[in-house]
Amino acid sequence: MAERPVAVTHISPLSAFKVALAMSLIGLVAWLIAVTILYIGMEVAGIWDAANSLFADVGGTQAVGFGLVISIAALMGAIVAVLMAVLAPLAAVVYNGIASLFGGMLLHVEIEEP
Repeated sequence: MAERPVAVTHISPLSAFKVALAMSLIGLVAWLIAVTILYIGMEVAGIWDAANSLFADVGGTQAVGFGLVISIAALMGAIVAVLMAVLAPLAAVVYNGIASLFGGMLLHVEIEEP
């Protein structure tokens, strides 16, 4: 197999946005699945019952339930997803500026011969 150096000197901000948006949405779904699994595990262990009784002893009226936990997790995940999607084109623009000064990133690509 032959090896050939390739310089990455430009990244399209639109393509960076598309990739970041897709990856952040996949990450959001994975985050919500992980929170659900952790909630179920903590429910089986009785942690939420102990926390709710502690809140009731202190004088609180709000109980921690699945709806509250998944709502907070979804809000946090959505904020992170939006930040990733917004910052990716900015990172592409910064990379393009640096690459124009220093020549970009050099990659070695293997070419398979038939």
